[in-house]
Amino acid sequence: MHWLDKFMIFLASLVLVVVGITSLLVGLGINLKQSLLDLYVNMQNTGSGLVWSVTLGGLFIIIGFYLAGRWLGNTKSEDDLIIIDTELGSIRISEKVIKAYAERAAKTIEGVVDVKTNVKNTAEGLNIYLNLTTKADVKTSDIAKVIQERVLDYVADTVGTKVAKVEVNITGIEVQPKSRLN
Repeated sequence: MHWLDKFMIFLASLVLVVVGITSLLVGLGINLKQSLLDLYVNMQNTGSGLVWSVTLGGLFIIIGFYLAGRWLGNTKSEDDLIIIDTELGSIRISEKVIKAYAERAAKTIEGVVDVKTNVKNTAEGLNIYLNLTTKADVKTSDIAKVIQERVLDYVADTVGTKVAKVEVNITGIEVQPKSRLN
């Protein structure tokens, strides 16, 4: 979203909150300056005006806070994209895609049961963090080295960008239930 769009949403939400609070206060019978609120005072004087004033005030407040929350809570940005500049233009790849590639590469290794991935884009290249669950009968240091090499090569080849580091954390092992035949 462009910065001007965000600014306009913020201004609209601010206006809605102010109008909503004003309408709510008038609906509740709180006397405000007459020159600014003639419309709302007229609504208050009629029988159904009180209900409408309170309803519209509450609705404007909710919409205003919702819009402000959407504007302030919009954390998806350029940081969630890997941007590769070429002579023809730029290529944007979502971090979700990078995570999927890294997980696919790690799961091809015998002994890997589950993979959770985080990706950070730095000036040096991609930093890929893998949290793994492995089978109980694998040598963890050997499998970690193989996973690092495989993920680094696969992501660098498929995405076309430098992978600065691949960190492997083995966070669990799959425990095989004991046989009851013994």
